[in-house]
This record gives sequence, C-alpha cells and structure tokens, in this order.
Amino acid sequence: MASFLLLISCGKEVKTKKETPSGVDPSKFEITSEEGDYTAEDLETALNEAFNDNIEMEIDETVFVVDNAINKENEEKTAGIMKMLASDSYEEFKRQAEEKPKNQDGRKTLKLEEVEIQGKKVLVEKLLAVNEKGNNVILMMHAFPAGEKTIMVSSYFLEKEESKYLPVIEKSVLSAKLKE
Repeated sequence: MASFLLLISCGKEVKTKKETPSGVDPSKFEITSEEGDYTAEDLETALNEAFNDNIEMEIDETVFVVDNAINKENEEKTAGIMKMLASDSYEEFKRQAEEKPKNQDGRKTLKLEEVEIQGKKVLVEKLLAVNEKGNNVILMMHAFPAGEKTIMVSSYFLEKEESKYLPVIEKSVLSAKLKE
C-alpha cells in the first residue's frame, strides 16, 4: 500500500461528513464461546464498537456516494471504504497480521508493511483479488494505534483505478480518530 498522499483538486466541492452507522439487529445472531453464551446486548455492543461507532472519519462523499450503514461505496459499487475498531493493541494486531497465511481465499498478498503517511505510523496491507466480472480488485487495510485498540480502515477498488481512489482513501485514514 502506498506510503504517500497526493491530492489533486478537480474543481468540485468536496463534501465530507462524520458518520455513525445504524445499529445491527443482534437478535438474529446466536454467539457462543469457550467463555459461554453472549447476550444480544453483548453482541450489539461488540458490533457497534467494531463497526466504528467510536470512530470519526471524514469520507469524500463526492466519491463514495452510496451509504450502506457500515460502508460507503461509489455509484458503480466498484470501490468502497469502511472503518472498524479492533480490540487488540496495535502491536498485537500487527503481529497477527504478519503471522497470518499469505495468498489465501483467492487473494494474493502484494505487500504488508508499516509505513509513515504524513507523520502517522500505519500498517498497510495490500491484496489482489478477482471479482465476479473477472476484474482485478485491490483490497487495502490501513491500521494504526488508537489508545489500547487499533483503528482499521478497509477499502477496495478496481486495480486500474488505484490512482483515483488511493489518495482519497489515505485522506480518510489520516482523518480517522476515536471520538472524544
């Protein structure tokens, strides 16, 4: 994943907003673990935390115009962005990312590296996949520390449109932070 940010103005007004996704109906899920069963309230709390209820991030709404509550996509649905909060520390998250198998589930790992984007330390993972239409798609994950947790910004776009979407995505990554 790129370690630089390039912004080019096309003369359009850039609209951004801070978003909070709508709730997920936890009553449709049954979750168990070695620690025991989780209540619907436990699940709702975990889902709200994971899917960015505690994160504010600016997203360019002239690019990502479709709001799917959890993620934003372009009109053609060939590019999207989503923010999440992992309960692991950044160091633990990074360790797990480095240990996971590469090139699985039809995805080829192009790179996994820690970079600095305008002074912000970010773990960047870039994967290549092929969509149902046979087009190459880049899957990206940007992760960085947020106190004792890790903020993740996941995105995807057609490989041939990387220069169009990556600067917009990196701008969102730079703006992402925990709500105060």
